[in-house]
Amino acid sequence: MIETLGEAMSPDAVGWKFARLKTLHERGVRVPGLFCLTGAAFHRAVAPVADTIDALVRETDLDDWERVCATSARIRDVIAGAGLGPEVERALEERLAADFPDGPLLAVRASVIGAPGQGEDSAQNPFAGMSDSFLYVPPSGVKEAVLKCWASAFSPEGLLYRHRQRLPFSGLSVAVGVQRMVFGERSLVLFTCDPTSYARDTVISASWGIGEGVVQEKAPVDHYFVHSRTGDVESVVARKTTMVTLDAERGHGTVETAVAGERVDVPVLSDEEARSLAALGRDIEQVFGEPQDIEATITEDGLVHVVQSRPVTIEADRHRIWSSANVSESFPDTTTPMTYSVARRFYWLLNYDYLRRSGVPESELHDLHETMTRLLGFLDNRIYHSINSFIRMLSAVPMFDSVRRDWERLVAELDTFYHHESAKPAGLRARGRRAVRLVTGWGRVVRGYRALPRDFTDFQERWSALLREVRTGTTASEHPLKLVADYRHTWRTAGQLWGITLVNYQFMVLFHKAVELAMDRWGVDEQETLFSQLLCGGRQLKGAEIALSAVRLAELVRADAGLHDLFLDGQPRPIWDRLEAGKLPRDFTEEVHRHIERYGDRGIAELKLEKANLRDTPWELIRLVQQYAASDLTVADMEEVERATRLAGEELLHGKLPRARLRRAVLLGLFDRLRTTLYYREVGRYMRSELFGYSKQVIRALGVELHRREVLADPEDVFFLDLDELFGFVDGTGSTRDLAGLVAIRRRDLEKSRALRPLREFATGDVVATSVPQEEEVSPADTERGLALRGLGSCPGKVRGYARVLSNPGLDGDFPADSILITRETDPGWLYLMLASKGIVVERGSLLSHTAITGRKFGIPTIVGVPDATRRIPDGSLIEVDGGTGSVVILDEAPR
Repeated sequence: MIETLGEAMSPDAVGWKFARLKTLHERGVRVPGLFCLTGAAFHRAVAPVADTIDALVRETDLDDWERVCATSARIRDVIAGAGLGPEVERALEERLAADFPDGPLLAVRASVIGAPGQGEDSAQNPFAGMSDSFLYVPPSGVKEAVLKCWASAFSPEGLLYRHRQRLPFSGLSVAVGVQRMVFGERSLVLFTCDPTSYARDTVISASWGIGEGVVQEKAPVDHYFVHSRTGDVESVVARKTTMVTLDAERGHGTVETAVAGERVDVPVLSDEEARSLAALGRDIEQVFGEPQDIEATITEDGLVHVVQSRPVTIEADRHRIWSSANVSESFPDTTTPMTYSVARRFYWLLNYDYLRRSGVPESELHDLHETMTRLLGFLDNRIYHSINSFIRMLSAVPMFDSVRRDWERLVAELDTFYHHESAKPAGLRARGRRAVRLVTGWGRVVRGYRALPRDFTDFQERWSALLREVRTGTTASEHPLKLVADYRHTWRTAGQLWGITLVNYQFMVLFHKAVELAMDRWGVDEQETLFSQLLCGGRQLKGAEIALSAVRLAELVRADAGLHDLFLDGQPRPIWDRLEAGKLPRDFTEEVHRHIERYGDRGIAELKLEKANLRDTPWELIRLVQQYAASDLTVADMEEVERATRLAGEELLHGKLPRARLRRAVLLGLFDRLRTTLYYREVGRYMRSELFGYSKQVIRALGVELHRREVLADPEDVFFLDLDELFGFVDGTGSTRDLAGLVAIRRRDLEKSRALRPLREFATGDVVATSVPQEEEVSPADTERGLALRGLGSCPGKVRGYARVLSNPGLDGDFPADSILITRETDPGWLYLMLASKGIVVERGSLLSHTAITGRKFGIPTIVGVPDATRRIPDGSLIEVDGGTGSVVILDEAPR
C-alpha cells in the first residue's frame, strides 16, 4: 500500500508522476525524498463508498457545470466521511515516522491512475492541473491532505475532463506522494521544447519563492529562451513584486508576500544558470525519450531539486513541421511552381515504389495516398519537406522505428523541432500483427541487400533504355498530345523502378548506424575524422567521375599549345562555335561531345526545371574547362589525394585498435558496404537529374508551342505554371484557359519571395501563415575577431584563407587561390568552386551530404552544419578552418 524510492514504484501502482521521479532519482537527478500511498491504498479505503460515488457520477448531467460542481462537493464529503481506514492510517503513520523522524514540513501531491497510458502525467492524457497538491504540510496534517488528494480526482475540472475526453469514471484510483518540502529560494517550470511551436529551444519560467507562484500564475515570472543550436539566451525580465512562500505566521501552508525591494527588477536566473538548466532538461529528456515539462526549485545554496517531470503533449494534427535541410541541396533557394509540381510527383512515385518493395500492404498504400502526395510543401516559392507527412508515411514500414533517429539525423537532418511520435498499436492482437510484420520486414531487408547489386544494375539498364527511347522524339515539332502521352508513359515506368534508390538509402542509414555502434562499443574516438578518411576510395562516385572527366579535358587543353592559348584568352561561346564548326582538334572535340552525351544533365541547380543544364548550354563546359586549364589540377593528383586520405584513415584506425585485427576488419568491412551504398546513391541522383532533364525538354517544348499559339508571352513563362495546369490546357482537363493570368500572379509572388530569408526549419499552425518565419539579423558583435563557429568536421585538415561568401555558384569576378568557400549549401553545380577552394564551410549538411562527400573525395578541409555561417563570417575576412574539429575561427574581420 506504500512504496518508497527504493521500491518498484511502477506507474500502475503509484501513477506516472511519482514513477518518473523514481526514474530520475535512479539516474542521479536530485529529487526530494518521498514515499507514495499506492492506488491500492485508495481502493482499500474508498471501497465501502465506491458504489455511492459511481451512482453520484451516473446521475449527474456532466454538461451542466452547476450540477458537476455539486456532485464534486458531495463526493468530497463522502470520501472525507469514509476516512483512511485503520489499515491505511496505520501504515501511513509508520512510514511518516520511519522516513521523516525529524518532523519536517512536507508536500502532499495526488496522481490519478487510470487505464494503461491514461493516468495523470501520461503522454496521452496528462490531466494537467487536475489534481490537488498541498505544500508546507506538518506531519499532523498529512492524513487530511491525503483525503483531499483522493477527493481531487473528482474535482469539477476532473469530472469534466474525463467526460470530454470520453474516459471511464469507474476503475480510476489515486496515488498520493508524501515528499520532504524543499525550501526553495527560486522556482521554475522548464519546457525542453517551445510549447507553442515545438522548437527544440528550452523555455524557462522562473520566479522568486516556490513553484506554486509559477504553476498557478500567482507571481510575476521571468522568461528565458535558450537556443538549442547556439546556446544563446534571450530573457524577458518582469517586475517581480510578489512571490509565494511559507506562511511563517502559521508555520505551515503558503502565502503570497512581497519580494524584497532589491530583487524586484533583478533576473531570477543568470544566463549561465539558464544554460545549465537547459542542459539538465536535455538530460531528463534523454531519460524519457520525449520532450518534458519539468518543475524544479533552487535552494539558497544553488542546488536544483526536481519535483516533477511529465511529457509535453505534441498534437500532430494542430501543427506542421517544415524543413528545407535535405531538400534544399536539390532545390536551393526559390524556384517555380512547375519545378515544385514535378518534384512533388517524383517524391510520390519514389516513395510509393519504396513502400511497395518494403512489403506495405496495398490497403495501407491506398490509405497513405494523400500523405504521399503531400510530402513536399511550397511556401514563399521554396520547397520544404513536410516532416509530419514523412513520419506518417515511413511509420508504415515495420522496421522504421529501429532506424528512425538515424533517419532524422542523416536524411532529414532534423535538429530544431520536435514532431509527432507515431502511435503504436495498443491491443494484443495489433501488437502481434506488428511483431509478425517486423520479423517479415527484416527478412525482406536481408533478402533486399543480397539482391541490391542485381536490382540496381537492372534499374540502371532499364532506365537508360527508356531514356534513349523517349529522348529522340522530344522536340518542339512533336505534337503536344504526343509529348504529354510520352511524358506520362515515361513517369509511369519510372515509378516502377525508382524505389530501389530508397531501398539503398535504407541500407546507407543501417550501415552508418552499424559503424557508429561498433566504434562506440569498442571505444574508438575521433569518429568524425575516421568517417571522413575511410569513406574515401572504392568505386568512383558519379559526381567525382564527372569532375574528373572535365579535368581530363583541361589536361588535353594544357597539352596542346594552340588549344591552351585559345582557352586562356577566348570566350566560351565563340570557342564552342569553333568546336561545333569542326575547327578544333578532332580528338578533343570527340571527348567534349562524349562528356556532354554522358553528363549533359548536370548543371547549376539542375533539378530546377527553369534552369538550363549542360545539354542546353554546352558552352558552359568550355567555361569550366577554361577554369581547370588555368589551374594545375590533374586527375592523377586528385586520385592520389583520395588514396592518401584513405591510407591515413586505415593507419588511424590501426592506432585506435592496434591489437584487435578482427574488430578492424569488421569496421573496414562495414565502411566498404557504406561506400557502396554511397556509390549507388550518387548514381541514382544523377539518373534523377536525367529524369528531370527529360522533363525539362518536354516542358520547354510545350512552352515553345504555347508561345507560338500566343497563349504565353514568352516560352519561359511555362515554368510559372504547374504540371497539371500545363497538361490540362493541352488535353482539355484543366480548370482555366487563362494561363497568362496565372503567370502574372506567380511572377509577382516569386519577386516578393526572393527578398526573404526563411528559416531552415520551422513550424506552422493548422493554417499556414501568409509568410513563413524569417531569420533574424545577426548583430555586429557576432563578427568580432576571434569568434569561433562550430560545425561537423567532414574532411580533416587545417587551412587559413580569405572567406568568399556566396549565395550561388554563378561567380561574378575572380576566385583567388587562397579563398575559402562559405555558403548555405551546395549541389553538383558548385563543383568548380569547391575544387578551387582551400576550404569549404556550409550552413547545412551531414557527413553523407554532397558537400561532405566532395570535400573528402578531393581532400579539401570541409565543415558542414555551421549555423549562420554566411551571416557571421564577413566576406573577405581572414579565417582559419579546421576540418577535423569542425572549428572556424575569424582571425581578422576586416575585408582584405
